[in-house]
Amino acid sequence: MLHSPHSLIIYIMSVRCYRDRVSTWILVSCLVIVGILLVKDDVVPTRPEGAPSYFNEKSVTVIDYNVKETPVSTPLASSLIDVPLEFASPARISVSYPGKRSFEGEYWSFEGEYWSATIRRHVPFESLHERLFATFADYRPDIVGISWQPFILKWPKGTPRHRGHVPDYFCRLSSGDGLVVDVKRPDKLDDYEKQFELTREVCDQVGWQYEVFSGLPDIFAQNLGFLAGFRQDRYSPALSIQDSLLSAFVPGTSLEVGIRRAARQTSLHQSLLRGNVLHLLWNHELSCDLSALLTDSTFISVAGNEVRL
Repeated sequence: MLHSPHSLIIYIMSVRCYRDRVSTWILVSCLVIVGILLVKDDVVPTRPEGAPSYFNEKSVTVIDYNVKETPVSTPLASSLIDVPLEFASPARISVSYPGKRSFEGEYWSFEGEYWSATIRRHVPFESLHERLFATFADYRPDIVGISWQPFILKWPKGTPRHRGHVPDYFCRLSSGDGLVVDVKRPDKLDDYEKQFELTREVCDQVGWQYEVFSGLPDIFAQNLGFLAGFRQDRYSPALSIQDSLLSAFVPGTSLEVGIRRAARQTSLHQSLLRGNVLHLLWNHELSCDLSALLTDSTFISVAGNEVRL
């Protein structure tokens, strides 16, 4: 049965093309055009149900979070500084829906999960900027825990033009402090200035640090993405050769020369040792200037846990 005008048009075109023996490519072209019209007319961009609720009748900011399957909704308090929000379940779910944009201007929206070598599990992201931050957080030696969309902040009733906010990440620092992070594209920073201000006030009240991440220098980001490919345990050097690898860069030398030194000391192939060295760079046991493009001539030395931008 023909349930819509579009179905009727397709049927008429099919019969006519068969009767008149019109070329197949004309039929296909007609079907594509009708399909485009069908999508344009019938698909209305609507967000799915299940979005976080920002309803708050109180005159103070309320925070909702879920740690270890225990949902909590409470006004802000300094005691929140002791809550292990790095293990919080996502306060909302990123879903696809008809009409959802994946590209805006020069920026792609991209959803997925990044495997973090720091916490040994996947960290969700819903944009390339969030993936970049997840990679950078995994690289930073001062970050030891991370969660995505960790809680909902519900602003006090009557806050002008703002109901609430879900920060993008919560990080636990090696010092024990908490770090709340919002990730925004550089061209959107001005649009969210008030939201950043409100979130920063909350963090100051609780005792968390706050950071807005809008990207990294291009060369640093390129080097970081390359080194991230060697974060896996399979690139970790055997304990029997780790000291030889480190001593190959004492005194500091180029990547190429250091690998040659290590090959002479260990009698292992340079291709294997290269992966080991890059893994040690990721883990900050070796250090180099990542603000310049990483090549065989890059100067590398044994170093401490600093991150140089």
